[in-house]
Amino acid sequence: MASSENDVKKAAELKLWLEGRIAQLQEEIARLNETLGYVDANLRASTFRPAIEMMAETKEAPEVRELKRDKGGQVIATASITADAVSIEPTGVALNASTPPFKSFLLGKILQGMKAGDEALVKSGKLAKGEELRFDVEEANGSISKVIIENYREKARLSEILSTVSWTFSRMLEK
Repeated sequence: MASSENDVKKAAELKLWLEGRIAQLQEEIARLNETLGYVDANLRASTFRPAIEMMAETKEAPEVRELKRDKGGQVIATASITADAVSIEPTGVALNASTPPFKSFLLGKILQGMKAGDEALVKSGKLAKGEELRFDVEEANGSISKVIIENYREKARLSEILSTVSWTFSRMLEK
């Protein structure tokens, strides 16, 4: 019976040790969770984006298309296309934004027309605010360096934009 009494005593000691250790680990887990919450809050406050969002962005490599002059087939621009934007950069040609028909036709009639149509859709509730077409022209040393068009939304619209840019740039080169 002595060994059975020793076994009970040993089991009781082990139980106390285990309960104490479990309490320590639970306290450590609580502190770790508190620290994690603090780190998450600080990351969110500094506009941190979850890694999953960043991974999704890096997976989308832009499609690159060459825009050619309608006479002769010379490459005059490169278009980098993603699901929500197209960036068009003149290639090997200097194009001034004041050369017709850039402002009057491409910006004024085509892109501004698309933008106005989208704004009407926003007003009628058929398109969410912020999803309307936006465009910007970047210039360097008096020449167009980039035309950026966001929220083109449809492949047909993208095709219209690219063909119109190609036509416009071709006409500008004739001037």
